[in-house]
Amino acid sequence: MIIHFKYLVGHFIQFIKNPNHPDYKTLSFRQKLTDVGLYYLVFSILLCVLIGSMVEFLKEFSFLHTLKLIERKDVVLYLIFGAMIIAPLVEEGIFRLQLGNLRNKPYFKLLFYISALLFGWMHIFNFEFTSSHYAFIPIITLPQTVLGLILGHIRIIYGFWYGVLLHFLYNTVFVGAYFIFEIF
Repeated sequence: MIIHFKYLVGHFIQFIKNPNHPDYKTLSFRQKLTDVGLYYLVFSILLCVLIGSMVEFLKEFSFLHTLKLIERKDVVLYLIFGAMIIAPLVEEGIFRLQLGNLRNKPYFKLLFYISALLFGWMHIFNFEFTSSHYAFIPIITLPQTVLGLILGHIRIIYGFWYGVLLHFLYNTVFVGAYFIFEIF
């Protein structure tokens, strides 16, 4: 289990270094579900929590002014339908669907990185921020940008719907954590 996890992380790192030459493997449906639904989910959560902690550190020591999530009136509906169902479908469709058709183009590598960057930066609108935050957008949205790299990797190696699945599972974990912390 740990050996396979290390293999997948190494495969991801090699892919990020050069997405033009991915190493495609024929995998069973069950193996794809296990890789995406377990290993990559754990990897993406650990990596994004680690990077998110860096952002919290910057806020703690006044490098960033406090950011707060935009409060929505119907937070339950927004989180369940918006973040868990609609966002994975719409965001994967916008940012990664066409990557599969473009992977043999000479400019694919650039498009892959731009897609991840725009995906991350789009999430700045989840926060209330002032003009002093503009310079820190790359740092504030780094967890989402890294997630964009992971989702792009999944889209190219495993397929579009596996990217949607990982995005759904990732958002579900964080929506669930939000509700748990709100209750307690």
